[in-house]
Amino acid sequence: MNRKDELRSAAEKRLHEKTEKLPELPEEADALIHELEVHQIELEMQNEELRASRKELEQLHEKYYDLYNFAPVGYFTIDLSSNITEVNTTGADLLGFTKDYLLSKNRFGWYIAPKYVQSFLNHLKGAYNTGERQTFESGFIRKNGVIFYAQVEMLPQYNHEVQMKIAVVDITERKRVEDELKRSNDELQQFAYVASHDLQEPLRTISSFTQLLERRYQNKIDKDADEFIGYVVDAAQRMQQMILDLLEYSRIATKEGEFKKINATDALEDALFYLKGLIEDCNVEVNYEKLPVVTADKVQLTKVFQNIISNAIKFSKPNEPPKIQISAKKDEEHNEYIFSVQDNGIGMEPQYAERIFTIFQRLHTMEEYKGTGIGLSIVRRIIERHGGRVWVESEPEIGSTFYFTIPFTSPPKMTT
Repeated sequence: MNRKDELRSAAEKRLHEKTEKLPELPEEADALIHELEVHQIELEMQNEELRASRKELEQLHEKYYDLYNFAPVGYFTIDLSSNITEVNTTGADLLGFTKDYLLSKNRFGWYIAPKYVQSFLNHLKGAYNTGERQTFESGFIRKNGVIFYAQVEMLPQYNHEVQMKIAVVDITERKRVEDELKRSNDELQQFAYVASHDLQEPLRTISSFTQLLERRYQNKIDKDADEFIGYVVDAAQRMQQMILDLLEYSRIATKEGEFKKINATDALEDALFYLKGLIEDCNVEVNYEKLPVVTADKVQLTKVFQNIISNAIKFSKPNEPPKIQISAKKDEEHNEYIFSVQDNGIGMEPQYAERIFTIFQRLHTMEEYKGTGIGLSIVRRIIERHGGRVWVESEPEIGSTFYFTIPFTSPPKMTT
């Protein structure tokens, strides 16, 4: 039953209720009166529905108006001449003017900071020519002359005339924090670089002279002296290695290569080439599938494989040849590749799965396993630079599987 039939049925029902007690009328008059009264009731009911719909529309409009006006985003609409034809309260507040003032033949381009004018015009032209959304950063001048920075999105709208819808989000505080973080990071990296070089020289001197003492006076003083000299030599060598590792860690973001399309299999095979001697000495069995093409820094991806594989060899079982299986799969849901490096080593308790990626954190003593404890920290820093994640799943005496991801697309430049 359509809406018209429903209304008529309801009207006839109401009319019947009203007329069932009235005396009988001539058939023709009765039919005419009946029809007129049905139409009258239909109109009353339609009017009631219209009033209800109008009230609902007014409520929706009020809700939309509040959402639009007081959203945390400044919304502007401009015409082909860049005149502001619509602006919400947030947008007016961002620029420091009233809405009425901005709508009185003010051009949006007047409030772009000079440094960003050409970039803005290029994006505006691109949006009009392609009809595609443009996203970029720009500087704006407030009424008081202060410049603030914003993330801008613009999208053309084609109705009876072409208009440009523009969203402006103030990112001044974020930019300030990013700039401070970058400056702090640059200073920290410079400090690490200088400190490492400055520390190298005295350590080389200590190491050289203690080794000279070891060669010249071993077995000539007493056993305690030989033992003490050995401690000094070992400590100096360990300190040198820690400084070199720390220097490498600090250089991950500064000595960065370009992200390019590379075959991950090539990076793995380079790593296996560098580890060839260790693999042969330890009788390691390495199996791997064909790995995908990814957008990455090949040198750093090679370092990731090298560190994880050497870690698997180091923590292998004493009486069991190490076996390492390397593979990758595509994760369409998260737009990334997931790589895995599985071993049959000594494994670890699950509560240590996060600790091993912390710089200079060790689960074993130097007497048990050599190393500075920075290899996996370097792996995490490299993978994070690539916009990915790294983690491990492990069981004692069963082995470990290290996972890391690389997104399908090139990640943003690392700043921390």
